Amino acid sequence: MQELRFEVKPYGADAVLLSFGDEISLAIHNQVKQLYSELRNYAKKGIRAVIPGYCTVTILFEPKMVSLNEVVELSKNIVDNNKVQDEKKYKVRIPVCYDKQFALDWEVICDYTGLKWEEVVELHCCNEYLVYMLGFVPGFLYLGGLNEQIRIPRKSSPRLKIPKGAVGLADNQTGVYPLETPGGWQLIGNAPVDLIGVNSAVVEMGDYLEFFPITKKQHASYSKQIERILVNEN
Repeated sequence: MQELRFEVKPYGADAVLLSFGDEISLAIHNQVKQLYSELRNYAKKGIRAVIPGYCTVTILFEPKMVSLNEVVELSKNIVDNNKVQDEKKYKVRIPVCYDKQFALDWEVICDYTGLKWEEVVELHCCNEYLVYMLGFVPGFLYLGGLNEQIRIPRKSSPRLKIPKGAVGLADNQTGVYPLETPGGWQLIGNAPVDLIGVNSAVVEMGDYLEFFPITKKQHASYSKQIERILVNEN
């Protein structure tokens, strides 16, 4: 695996952001995930929180227990030891109703891509997506791997209210809104599932996800829970 080094950006006296650049890639994702996983083991040694992003890891620490330099050196050691290995792979399948009642931006998407709506739906469903991270609200899935043919910019003016379960497109990403919230993604459908469990998100960073189409009638009565299915164990 290629060596990946990061830029150090301190934030005040008790936080630091480690940046691997601005490229969304599997190699960087694996390194971010490795840092996130290993740094959480140091909670009793002054690491208060570890927040992963597409290309970054933000670390909150207790200055009385560990210094900024020690946090950075620890992170460098994790990167230099290059311990990223094959892990268990989990897959999640999420139903989406692509009916135009839910696909509020279907005309915009078709006009921008030059595709028929049926072609857009097929391209969105036929992919396997990687969950790069979760944010900006609990359970929001940022998914990489969107087909180039259906990539489209965000809306110039965000909506003040997007319904729970809305599935959207934004540049090279697709995602699912876990609850009603403002947002600027182009809406392609709706997933009638709960993405937030009792104590945490149902889907985790590093999972793989597939969408499958359902009808309006199926959407109205859908009651199955999301399952994380183990598809390989190394």
